[in-house]
Amino acid sequence: MQDILMTHYDDMTQMYHAIGLKLEYLRRFRDEFKTYKQQYFPQDTVLTYSLAEGWIHNTMTRSKVMLGKRVQAMKRLGMYQRSLGKEAYIPDYCIRQDPSPEPYLFNDEQLIEFFVMADSIPYDYRSPNREILFPVIFRLMYCCGLRSSEVCCLSVNDVDFSSGVLSIYHSKGNKDRIVYMNDEVTELCLNFHRYYSGIMPDREYFFQPSREKKHYTSLDVGNTFRSILQRTSFFKELGKMPTPHGLRHLFAVKNLQACLEQNDDFNHWIQYLGQYMGHSLLRDTLYYVHMVSQLFPVYQDKLAKLTEGIGIVYVEE
Repeated sequence: MQDILMTHYDDMTQMYHAIGLKLEYLRRFRDEFKTYKQQYFPQDTVLTYSLAEGWIHNTMTRSKVMLGKRVQAMKRLGMYQRSLGKEAYIPDYCIRQDPSPEPYLFNDEQLIEFFVMADSIPYDYRSPNREILFPVIFRLMYCCGLRSSEVCCLSVNDVDFSSGVLSIYHSKGNKDRIVYMNDEVTELCLNFHRYYSGIMPDREYFFQPSREKKHYTSLDVGNTFRSILQRTSFFKELGKMPTPHGLRHLFAVKNLQACLEQNDDFNHWIQYLGQYMGHSLLRDTLYYVHMVSQLFPVYQDKLAKLTEGIGIVYVEE
């Protein structure tokens, strides 16, 4: 017998995927929701308060992020059924997350030492060629403000050495964008490509570790980042643990500092930076205004005047 509600769930998921919204949590929750429904509400064809709220809170997790996604899943399902003319329940609340702690940013001396350590990563048979790949990966993340997932998924064809351009496809929010490299970074990537092509010819991905492993994951990047960090002289003194994403944050902060020091057009600059970094909303870029203001009080008055009337909501991407 067909389960109408689960058919609607699947149709909804396919609809969002077709318009470019992956919403992976919908796929991740599907089987769990189906099992719960079949056990407690097998006859329901429309999302009810009891079914939705019962499933949302039928979990051991205390993560507000995960609870929020469970609410969103039920909210989207209810809205989808309403669009079909059904009297479905729609949760009218959201789970408020605790404010994200300020990320740790390397100072200039720490950044230099980090890259020195990255250049001397020891060979590990479990991660072939990592000593060749990661020094370039981390420099690209810092110099171009890339997310770890973006640098991992770069194909060879996505790197244009003649124009110094990286093509980023299907990034956060399923967005595509063009990232320009300066001459020094372009030369770094070209020299790497020439050298690594002798080791891994005809590879598909720019940073492909081996024939068996096509590309790294964000988890691989995080693990290698921490292994490098543990070899630095300042590791034991750290209170807050840096992450690879901090290199992207540092890129934005350094550029904002340069904008302020050179008295560039702030409004033009903030919009360009947002496009360059692949932000969907202006508030995501303005988050770095807040960060610079907190880290460098000398800029607070100037930033307050530049952003007056914008109505900033600080949300870490």
